[in-house]
Amino acid sequence: MRINKTGAVKIILVLILFAGNLYAQKSGTDQAALLLDLKKARINYETAKKRFENDKRLFSQDAISKNEFENSKNNMLSAQVEYQKLILRVISEQSYIVIERAVKYQTRSRQRKVRVVLKSTASGNEEYLKFFKQNNDVFTSEMRPDKVYNIFVSLLNLKDKTIIGDPYEAHIPSIKLGGRAVVNFTLLRDVESLQILLNYGDRSETRNVYLQQDASADIIDIVSVQFSQEANLGARATYDLNLERFSSGNDIYKLEIANLPRQVTYEFIDPSTNARLSQVSFPQGVTSKRLSLIVYLPDRTDDKVVIDRPIEFYSLVLPQTELAKLNEMKLNNMVSEDDLGKINAGKVKLELIPRGVGRIEVSVPTLYYEIKTGQRVEITATIKNTGTRRLDNIKIKADIPPSWKAEVEPSLISSLDVEDEAHVKLVLTPPEDVGVGAQEVKIKTEAVADNRAVQTEDKTVRIQISAKAPLLGTLILIFMLIGLVVGIVVFGIKLSRR
Repeated sequence: MRINKTGAVKIILVLILFAGNLYAQKSGTDQAALLLDLKKARINYETAKKRFENDKRLFSQDAISKNEFENSKNNMLSAQVEYQKLILRVISEQSYIVIERAVKYQTRSRQRKVRVVLKSTASGNEEYLKFFKQNNDVFTSEMRPDKVYNIFVSLLNLKDKTIIGDPYEAHIPSIKLGGRAVVNFTLLRDVESLQILLNYGDRSETRNVYLQQDASADIIDIVSVQFSQEANLGARATYDLNLERFSSGNDIYKLEIANLPRQVTYEFIDPSTNARLSQVSFPQGVTSKRLSLIVYLPDRTDDKVVIDRPIEFYSLVLPQTELAKLNEMKLNNMVSEDDLGKINAGKVKLELIPRGVGRIEVSVPTLYYEIKTGQRVEITATIKNTGTRRLDNIKIKADIPPSWKAEVEPSLISSLDVEDEAHVKLVLTPPEDVGVGAQEVKIKTEAVADNRAVQTEDKTVRIQISAKAPLLGTLILIFMLIGLVVGIVVFGIKLSRR
């Protein structure tokens, strides 16, 4: 018999429902049996207690032996212990620890913390508690059945299940039934969601929770991992900003910069859309945002932008109502940290270190030379520092053809300040048996700026070599030309006399 997919699914659903009913019936049966066992244990205890009280009176009248009295006492104590164990089992099975709240907040020292509120509750044990009230003498103060004892709480990362809370494990001695306990953790890793691990009794339970934000601070907090960066003059530095809302409102917040020199420009960018931003808002349910702050350095230094001198500035996120206060403080150009503390704003201190750039400009009078065999080429090259940092250990080399010789004077320039220049003389000598034709020589430079190699551009010089004419043939040719000119002159004079 064949069963199609629809029929198979129906059969599976029926089996699941049947199994669920069996489990529910078994659970209900177990609870009913537990209640009957509890009543039976209570009857046994009360019976043993009455018998002990009767035997105690008989023993005082010497009506029974001491051995019989001790047996009666032991039976009563055994029945009491069984009754206590059963009641504690009921409490253990019917008591629960629920997580009422898990709130993320920030201290004045900018530590991220989580406040976990736990509540002890019970399910369906009202009838059992009647027994507790009627038999308070059964339990000592350390065995109160209306408490849950030894609760251990930990915060785990959702991905790798590592502990991310300090303390790693918080211990709560007890929580009264219906009562609450508060545990505070320091977050070792900043997250929006985490897992709370509860251990109490014979239970180990986990809850995945999305952390609430404590709105009492009413600020937007900013964190930047790359808070200190270096950038070359004429280049830019990018700071990744993580914004987190500790506010209950949906206000619009301004993005501002304080203490950055005017010649240093900046812009806030949304990394997901590359849109330029001047303000942000947090819709309902959104508690964090990521932004990029791009800072552009000028090409040249001045009294405000100095090479290797850190520029400290602040990135701020503040409500519209606080913007006027900040603008008033900016009138004095520099805003102190104490002044910024008077503004209800999120801020992060950033640092930018300008670095100079080493650049070499090599210039020669011409890149083409013509020589005869047996001659040499003399080139005067001008080396100029067109960068923004001093150049050190400048070397000039000539990449010459085989058997050629190259002389460089000077071969090493120890240093060259910005906008300074130096002259280098190169003498290129071909071999005596050099062939006629064109040859190429590359002039290469090497230099270091701030312990970093400087990129340079090679210069290629083309040399055209032609053969040297024989001396005797040249003289004969010259005399022939002179004779021809003289003959023409004489012939012209004779014609004029006729």
